[in-house]
Amino acid sequence: MAEEHRRGDEEPPVMRIGELLILAGLWMTFGFMAWYYASAWHGVPVRETSEWLLRTTLGDALVAVVPNPDQAYVFLVQTRIPFTFPDGSREALGFLVNPLVFGYGLPLLFGLTMATELPLRSKLLILGAGYGVTLAVQTWGVYWESLKTLLYDFGPEARTVVLDAGVNENLVALCYQLGVLILPPLAPVIVWVIGNRAELQRFIEQGPD
Repeated sequence: MAEEHRRGDEEPPVMRIGELLILAGLWMTFGFMAWYYASAWHGVPVRETSEWLLRTTLGDALVAVVPNPDQAYVFLVQTRIPFTFPDGSREALGFLVNPLVFGYGLPLLFGLTMATELPLRSKLLILGAGYGVTLAVQTWGVYWESLKTLLYDFGPEARTVVLDAGVNENLVALCYQLGVLILPPLAPVIVWVIGNRAELQRFIEQGPD
């Protein structure tokens, strides 16, 4: 009887970090599919904010940022900058930017969050914060990639438009690298760490065993 009582007082087994990573990988696969197939809808605020920022910077040189007709989740940046194409035709320049390149951290955050033992309300709060951060990272990426593309990919006329707008070339290079290499994977992980401090402390105390 005493043995049964002691057995009933035992705490349930806690999740180890290896189990967390396996569960996170499974949840991340599901999250990635949902994120990708809904990308045409959750990219709308990114596109509208990016258009406002580019218009503020480039003025009348920008026409609009619209969904690409073939792939709605890709943005078509339309400008009034004349450009001579390889076939000899000369028309207003337009180019594509893929915002998903800057937003893949959201499925990662989803996987890590759903794999933890937090209450559902806490998980939803973390995911909501992560969604907002991801939209900001995507907007950053689209804006700076657009300026980088105009500076380096389409000749002197496009380059002159950006420089005449007072944009520093070195700043564009730095912010573009941050937007591609640093912010997309790091920002959602920071959100997860902040929202899971107690869980992380338990893993640290638990050790590798």
